[in-house]
Amino acid sequence: MAFCSNCGKEVPEGASVCSSCGATLGAAPAVKSVEQFDHTSDYDAADISANKVYALSAYILSFFGVLLCNVLAKESPFAQFHAREALKLDVVAIVVYVLSVLLCWTCIVPIAGAVLEIILIVVRIISFVQVCKGEAKEPWLIRSLGALH
Repeated sequence: MAFCSNCGKEVPEGASVCSSCGATLGAAPAVKSVEQFDHTSDYDAADISANKVYALSAYILSFFGVLLCNVLAKESPFAQFHAREALKLDVVAIVVYVLSVLLCWTCIVPIAGAVLEIILIVVRIISFVQVCKGEAKEPWLIRSLGALH
């Protein structure tokens, strides 16, 4: 019996396409790479160089930095990318904080909220360093949150 290399389901012998996921049998499985979250090549080097400070401000100054970025660098795709990503981090941090406050009577939620806030700070620092390098990568923690895209 053969198995699909993409989804692992059992397929009949001689089949060329998996009936479960539609993948071509015998082909290598689709692998999500880190490069799909790296958008640096989408932006012009001159744009990156000229608007790096605005992109940095979005991560340092939170909502004020995002506003500053949207007002002063509205023509820069690089700065706008980082303003969106920083805004996503801000929204997630606010949601975690509000849930921690609302459920403060429990023991585990405030502790988990504090840990998540620390993780968000680390992700923000990593994003800041990436902007310093001139990179445009989606931050690790929020890249898979479909509701925020």
